[in-house]
Amino acid sequence: MKHSSFTGKPEYASFDELDRFLSEGIENQQSKDHLNKALQFVYDVQDENDHRPSSLDIAYTLKKLGVDPQTLIAALLSDPRLREKLDPLYLEEQFDERTAKLANHVNWLNTFKEADLSVDYIPEQAEALRRLLLATVNDVRAVLIRLVFRLQRLRKLYEEDPATQYAVAKETLDIFTPLANRLGIGEIKWEMEDLAFRYLEPDQYMAIANSMDVNRAKRETIINNFVNQLQGLLAKNNIKAQAYGRAKHLYSIWKKMRRKNQECHELADLLAVRVIVEDITQCYQVLGIVHGLWKHLPQEFDDYIANTKDNGYQSIHTAIFGPEQQIIEVQIRTKDMQEFAEHGVAAHWRYKEGSNQDQAMEKTIEALRDMLENPIDDDALLEELKPTFFNDRVYVLTPKGNVIDLPQRATALDFAYFVHTEIGNHCIGAKVNGQRVPLSYPLKSGERVEILTDPDSTPKLNWLNHNKRYVTTGRASANIRSWLKNHYKDTEFTQLISNDNLTGLGNREVLTAPCCHPQIGDRITGVYQLDSTIQVHRATCPNASKSEHGLPILELEWGERTDKIRHTIHIEAFDRQGLLQDITTLLNQSQVNVLKANTETDNADQSVTMELLLELEPEDDLKYLLKRMEYIPNVFKANLA
Repeated sequence: MKHSSFTGKPEYASFDELDRFLSEGIENQQSKDHLNKALQFVYDVQDENDHRPSSLDIAYTLKKLGVDPQTLIAALLSDPRLREKLDPLYLEEQFDERTAKLANHVNWLNTFKEADLSVDYIPEQAEALRRLLLATVNDVRAVLIRLVFRLQRLRKLYEEDPATQYAVAKETLDIFTPLANRLGIGEIKWEMEDLAFRYLEPDQYMAIANSMDVNRAKRETIINNFVNQLQGLLAKNNIKAQAYGRAKHLYSIWKKMRRKNQECHELADLLAVRVIVEDITQCYQVLGIVHGLWKHLPQEFDDYIANTKDNGYQSIHTAIFGPEQQIIEVQIRTKDMQEFAEHGVAAHWRYKEGSNQDQAMEKTIEALRDMLENPIDDDALLEELKPTFFNDRVYVLTPKGNVIDLPQRATALDFAYFVHTEIGNHCIGAKVNGQRVPLSYPLKSGERVEILTDPDSTPKLNWLNHNKRYVTTGRASANIRSWLKNHYKDTEFTQLISNDNLTGLGNREVLTAPCCHPQIGDRITGVYQLDSTIQVHRATCPNASKSEHGLPILELEWGERTDKIRHTIHIEAFDRQGLLQDITTLLNQSQVNVLKANTETDNADQSVTMELLLELEPEDDLKYLLKRMEYIPNVFKANLA
């Protein structure tokens, strides 16, 4: 067999060793023959001077994930060196139509232009993502192979120049790791995140790695003692389980540091243990034993078995004060849940039709299909895919009792847009459990949400002010941006960027950046120029995070043209004791300031007339406030003066 030209340093030593490893567990002889033939094709074209990822390494990684034989064969045949030598029709003749089509599909994904931060980054990446989504809904195995190609690219990224390292790493975290997360492939996601983090934030990466090395022996001793004690307790209760310590990934530690605004050594929950049991009943038995012996942190408890994550992930998470009062995170799951958490779609072909794992994967693919079919702009598409630091869900109720599943930290306005775009566009307020709340109110599981609308009301520019957090989901942001762009389509962008609707600009002239062409409603950043102007970029533009001249970067936010709006309202009522108090109470509840009040009472008919000068936030709806005024007993008219 001609394979002497291959001189890389993989995890396998020879053709025969790799052939045995890939063929293990495959019973169909034709599949074995096709696998051997594909291997020979790839070995024949290996070149030590060609540094592109080899499909030999791709197939080796995929086999460890437990994929089906056809995926292995297609992965081998999609080697970039074969792409230039083998005709697709020849592949059909030598193998079969389905395998050849899958290999060609992977080649189509692999030939898309790689990240280039010197050009407009967003449209390129959005198009790459749309390709991946299209491939997912057609045959998810093509995307799985593409993800492993990217993983292998990252493993060899040390051979590249710094600019390429940064671009590939950024693209990985923008597109590939979120997609791996959606498909539930934890093993690939975690390694890609850590490798990309190494090149995006090398100083932070090394600082965390070094910090984790300090006191490593002490941490291992604590974990080993905890695991031994737990194993003994489980054995006494006749629970067959596997308990072991697990390493926390550097990128996840960095995210937690940012979220909690702490240094690595200040984080209390760096110790982690996983418990694998036989069935769901035992999951809760183990939980009871753990909580019965050690004090737990209620805020760190999550039951993802009862409340499965969107990507099908199931497990029980808790955190306890273990030996030496160290906080230890404990994850409890079944063997099937562990397999799904690590491999996700990679093992999809082994799930029984109709099983929980099969249904979860179908739900995930359906959600990705929705992203592809619902037309949203490029920024929103990329934002919609990305997981947030808080990946949990909240479950709220509509007035009719229907359950709505939203990301944690979703607001009342997010809810409105989730129900329907038009409800969001005409939203004037919200009630939670019957009480009026701000549109920025973060929803909690179990709450009943009612959206108040008015056909004359429209989206506000400062709904996209990220400091005020009116919306947190990509769907709501995209719909608001879409309406604003249509509304302001005849307005010059620079006319809207001023001291009135953006903070931090001073009196400088504002110019739009030619590299990324920011539009109304985009998340934006300002960069000072040497000529004293300010150039406005999209926040996602690579040029927005640095200045060629070392000048400051401005974090800009959208807002209305004035911070406050003043209105004089006219009220007519029949006088009674406590009338004025009821009116002021309503205004206080609505967070409306009363700047001036004039009251006249006609003793002849006991009527009263009031003129109130009010100061409102731009998003407050005056029409709704006036309607509520007229519900106050004895008030029969409330309108603008």
